[in-house]
Amino acid sequence: MAAPLLFEEWMALLEKVFSYNFENQEDIVLWKWCSKKTFTTKSVYDHLSEEGNTNTFSHIWKTRIPYKIKIFTWLLEKGVVLTKDNMVKRKWTGDPSCVFCDQVETINHLFFQCPVAKCVWALVGQCIGATDIPRNNTQYKLWIDKWLPDGQKIHHFGFAAICWAIWKCRNKAVFDAKRIRHPAEILLHSCAFMKYWAGLYSSDFQGKLLDGIKVVLACAHKVLAQQAGAADARMLLPPAKDQPEEEE
Repeated sequence: MAAPLLFEEWMALLEKVFSYNFENQEDIVLWKWCSKKTFTTKSVYDHLSEEGNTNTFSHIWKTRIPYKIKIFTWLLEKGVVLTKDNMVKRKWTGDPSCVFCDQVETINHLFFQCPVAKCVWALVGQCIGATDIPRNNTQYKLWIDKWLPDGQKIHHFGFAAICWAIWKCRNKAVFDAKRIRHPAEILLHSCAFMKYWAGLYSSDFQGKLLDGIKVVLACAHKVLAQQAGAADARMLLPPAKDQPEEEE
């Protein structure tokens, strides 16, 4: 019964197509996001940056960071960065565990909830006077608005640097077996990225950025120095004495 019905629908469709009064002219391609109806990269950027469109991620496109980092954070916010759980969804059969701990690696886990990520965000929080840390991207936006209300221009700038540093250190551990010794090392990497990206801003604002980066760097170095000092202290402890043998 289905075949005759489909055939009738097909014939009806053909009738509609052939009844249309086509003109014997070449097709013209028009671009609706430009007044001149021609494609320009500016028209795409303007469309993506429209404040009225809640799905345009304008905070990403407007931030002065390298384009590949914009794409990375866009993928992160859309939940499609290739963390191990997303790889499993693509029929990957490897170990889904986080390289930094034994939990399943998801986007929220790797960038926010892993003990390593928690330590990184805690150090950032210490620099801005926060008393808590975010557990996902949505919370981050509320968190940074609360604790750094006057720094909206760099909210995504800092987020991108920290997440990119976590991702790079994760990849080195996964693919090159190079593991960090302390989460503060990730903060050092993020500061290196921010220092480089600061050159994309005006000289006046660049100075303010570099001052903020120095604060974060000082915090990371202090933590690493404390860790090294604790390790040296353990090395200086006297060896444990042998237990006296019991007399028979």
